[in-house]
Amino acid sequence: MNNWHNLSCTEVEKKTSETIITPTKRKEWQDRYGKNRLQETEGVPEWKKFLFYFHDPLMYVLLAASLLKLVTGSYLEGVIVMLVVVLNAVIGYYQERKADESLNGITELLSAQATIEGSNGKETIPTEELVVGDRVYLKPGDVIPADLRLLACNQLKIDEAVLTGEAEAIVKDTASLPANTNLADRLNMAYSGTQVQEGTGVGLVVAIGADTEIGQINESLASIEVKETPLLTKVNEMNHSIFKGIGLGIVMISLICFFVYDMSISYILTAIIALIVSSIPEGLPSILTIILSTGVHTMSKQKAIVKALPTVETLGSMTVICSDKTGTLTKNDMTLTTIRVHHTEYEVSKLNEKTIQSTTIQTLAEIMQNCQETQAYQDEKCPVTGNATELALLKWTNHQHIAKYKNERVLPFDSTYKYMVTAHRINGRYRLFVKGAPDVLLTKAAYQQTETGIVPIAQETWEETNRSFASAGQRVLAFAYKDVDSHASLDHALINELVFVGLAGIIDPPKESAMQAVKECQTAGIRVAMITGDHPTTAKAIAKQLGIQNNEQAITGDELDRLSEEEWQAVVSKVNIYARTTPAHKLAIVSHLQAQGEIVGMTGDGVNDAPALRKADVGIAMGIKGSDVSKQAADMVLVDDNFGTIAAAVKEGRRIFDNLKKTILFYLPTCLAQGLLLIVSLLGNFPLPLTTVQILWLNLVASITLSYALGFEPAEKNVMNRPPRDMNERIISWYTLFRIVYVGALITLFGFLTMNFFADEAVKQTVLINAIVLGQAFYMINCRDIFASSFTNKLSTNKALIYSLAVMAVLQLLMIYSPMQHLVQTAALSPIELMISIGPAFALFLVVELEKWVTRRFSWYHASLETV
Repeated sequence: MNNWHNLSCTEVEKKTSETIITPTKRKEWQDRYGKNRLQETEGVPEWKKFLFYFHDPLMYVLLAASLLKLVTGSYLEGVIVMLVVVLNAVIGYYQERKADESLNGITELLSAQATIEGSNGKETIPTEELVVGDRVYLKPGDVIPADLRLLACNQLKIDEAVLTGEAEAIVKDTASLPANTNLADRLNMAYSGTQVQEGTGVGLVVAIGADTEIGQINESLASIEVKETPLLTKVNEMNHSIFKGIGLGIVMISLICFFVYDMSISYILTAIIALIVSSIPEGLPSILTIILSTGVHTMSKQKAIVKALPTVETLGSMTVICSDKTGTLTKNDMTLTTIRVHHTEYEVSKLNEKTIQSTTIQTLAEIMQNCQETQAYQDEKCPVTGNATELALLKWTNHQHIAKYKNERVLPFDSTYKYMVTAHRINGRYRLFVKGAPDVLLTKAAYQQTETGIVPIAQETWEETNRSFASAGQRVLAFAYKDVDSHASLDHALINELVFVGLAGIIDPPKESAMQAVKECQTAGIRVAMITGDHPTTAKAIAKQLGIQNNEQAITGDELDRLSEEEWQAVVSKVNIYARTTPAHKLAIVSHLQAQGEIVGMTGDGVNDAPALRKADVGIAMGIKGSDVSKQAADMVLVDDNFGTIAAAVKEGRRIFDNLKKTILFYLPTCLAQGLLLIVSLLGNFPLPLTTVQILWLNLVASITLSYALGFEPAEKNVMNRPPRDMNERIISWYTLFRIVYVGALITLFGFLTMNFFADEAVKQTVLINAIVLGQAFYMINCRDIFASSFTNKLSTNKALIYSLAVMAVLQLLMIYSPMQHLVQTAALSPIELMISIGPAFALFLVVELEKWVTRRFSWYHASLETV
């Protein structure tokens, strides 16, 4: 049952327990329904996480090739191939592993002890021993131990930010509420994990453990499956395509070699293993990991901590960002922005000293300074704790040197009356200061203060101002006073015939960085949606200030609850402002957006955001004000709580994906060329041109040394002026395939032509390796710009590329002229032989540049090649 707020206190007691819970009854209840604790999910063993990184078709093929090498006695080659596979798994396990600590974080929110009504009066018991029907006593500082229906409240205020996102503590009462009352408006309930800020109360336990609101968040986190990132999806698709192509090629070549050329099974097996090792891009996982790691490192410098490597690329793919408002888009710092006295409205930030000294503003400031509770226990010039609304007033009045008067008597704020009163002796007079809701104080005011004296109140004018402030998203407070006889009894009957002084508008202002970030994201084709527990009027006003598109339309949680599935789809496709939402609404919004094919980012800082953070393609938590639960559920944590960092992260993500495409465009032609060398040799009945170790040298030493450098390419100039990439776009487009095929064929052709200048087998192989490696080096320069001319892109913009070329040159010289040649089975080259091996590299570079020029000239051809 979840409508306890709809029942009266008497009805609730009848449905739970009208008597004190005895130890026997407590034991029986717990045996039947369990204890008041959250269930923990069984974690995946670490060994399973490690083995997951072997679960790939290409890894299976390499493992088989390694085992075949070991069985046939080629131990060195077999061990090297096995080490390649294990290395990839180790890198993936240690750098991409994401610890799942969300449930532990929620458990830590729960209270350890609870004070209840026992058989012998009040007693303290462990929270987990609570059962439905227990009467729990509440005092300031207590963490609510279970969901409670409040039976008694004495100025009780509860901070519910962890559930609702509301920055200000909620004043509680016991009156029953309509059944459809939103979670944030259930004033007669106290929820597990929230905290008592002020006052005392008594509540009846109506839900424990998994049945509580926070327990349902816990279950949501446990039930949400982690979605595979777009990058991993596309890489897996690519790997399967490569696997199918290699498998088909192996079958056809084996049949031709056996039936046409009558080759022995052992020779065919050796050739097939060499073909597998040469054609499979076994170094690619390591290269992708290195490139993603550089992105993680770059983002950490920008105050964004990424917990899983593929998240970097997913950031660049986002199409929608759903953001919590309080503390994320706004400062979570209530600020006095506007005041109205008599006929004049002022922006507080623009008030000058002369204006502040006016009689009406001085009176208004005196009421702000003295009619409050925060200052009673906070005497610093700028108090930092207490009621958020009062702090906003004090932060201004304390800087204006406003007089402080002793509180003779106080009538505390009461949600029934919606105002508070303090009594002060000022210059021999006994004056009441009143602060409260404008609609209430206006009905109790007969006069208003002006610069020239007291005049009858202009009711309609003040009502219009109240509406104007509220429509701007401001929380509006009214201020009034009344001079009374010092012997008068301070009670609510005395609060009438007030002198109305003015109104104040308070708002949690948007962050300047968030405004800029919203603009940048929308320019980049990313929708920004705001999901908040605040009221629709406030939400729309903040959205307008932030520049969020479609800011005139907002939908509430109650309205969402009444939508059909078809209506849901229509709403999430166009609405960008969601107000008065619950954790379930946030999760549903993210889920429906994903169902429409959107890549969804979700920002948040509270426990209430955790399920949506975990469900989103990219969960983004706030590092300073964010709860531990939200940080643990998220994929990325903003260390400085700066929403603006998201725009930088999107740019970095897009840069990473662009560089991944360049890397694949560079790496795969070499694999194809190596495979073609073997295929042509087999089909032509020639000796195999390279050994397995030489092929591994090409793939692991030369290719990785060069390939990772493309990950440091700077972002293209228009990277944030283009829409998010189409999620149906494959990593290998038609143009990429075209480039891979013709470059691979050229490397093969140039390699055969070059090696045939020589007779010695070792020299042939050395020249061939050198030609391929140098061809890679020059082709890597081609790949820095997929279509633009390489002559316009200075090498100095990517120092990593210069370093990698230098390292590659050193390694090649060591392979040719050092004892390492015995391991790789190469020979020392003469200067002429060395120059001949360099020639194909220049030729390849010029051919690719010519092709890019032709492609640029025929823009329609360019577009068709990029179409998937």
